[in-house]
Amino acid sequence: MKLKDIGERGIINLISNETMRDDCAVIKTGNTYLLASTDVITRKTHIFEDTDPELAGKFFASINLSDIAAMAGIPIGFLVSISISPEYDISFLKSFYKGMTNQLKKYNVELLGGDTKEGDDFAASGTILGRQKYSLIRKRSYIADNQYLMATNYMGKSGAGYILYKYGNDKQYGIQKMMGIEPRIHEAQIISKLGAKFMMDLSDGIYSSIYQMKNDYNIGFRIYLDRIKMDKDVEKASSISGFNVEDIALGWGGDYELLFTIDKNIYEQFMGRIKKYGINAYMIGETYSGKNMIYDGSWNEISNRGFEHFLKEPLQK
Repeated sequence: MKLKDIGERGIINLISNETMRDDCAVIKTGNTYLLASTDVITRKTHIFEDTDPELAGKFFASINLSDIAAMAGIPIGFLVSISISPEYDISFLKSFYKGMTNQLKKYNVELLGGDTKEGDDFAASGTILGRQKYSLIRKRSYIADNQYLMATNYMGKSGAGYILYKYGNDKQYGIQKMMGIEPRIHEAQIISKLGAKFMMDLSDGIYSSIYQMKNDYNIGFRIYLDRIKMDKDVEKASSISGFNVEDIALGWGGDYELLFTIDKNIYEQFMGRIKKYGINAYMIGETYSGKNMIYDGSWNEISNRGFEHFLKEPLQK
């Protein structure tokens, strides 16, 4: 059996244990808790043709920072290891580092060091460190029945960007939509303080996230399609590609928004308080002890597993 036959989640299940299900490792150090995570990008998989290497560097920093945001942490330091072919021009590496370091500075994160090795092409691996009070860390295991499911901002930005890059007339616009992401560092910390329970980032999309949570914790989700706020280019992307808007917005991934739950009895108070912070978060469904379902005029079981690395069909039904 090849890796492409079992997908990323199957690989993780083979090599991990229950303590490795969150976006970050949580390490107790004295009276504080350290958060640690790692993420990697490669030229072949993540950096599209004609991508500005400075934008690629920003994207690389952002996806690592997003792991800290997923647990409502405060990022503090970053290490980077680079594998690069000697045939690359030095300007590529300089621009990549510029984009990376500028994004780290934006969130007051120190570049602590790393390693550079000769390779066949280009790959970058980052290790992000953060901290947080244990009471404010938001783990996936905090999911429970009878909670409201919430999301931040708009869905389908990255999926629409890919389609516009591949089929549209402005490739740079599509690349910017896919790679110009921002980690929800500050929003996550506020949302945590206001009462969030479970939290994760939408690196792989809503369908992939709820499939994973159902598989790991046997919690089901009821999603209301008409509550999903979709990116302004989703309908255009659908019209030129043939993918329906639901798949682009919920099944594609790459938006790096926050998915989280709150107890139902604090909903009105929670919504009132986040508005004061200017946070765009909203209810998209609820948790319950059943199958993953979506309402689009009638209730239907969700069979779409969403995006998953290694699978031959990213939107496999």
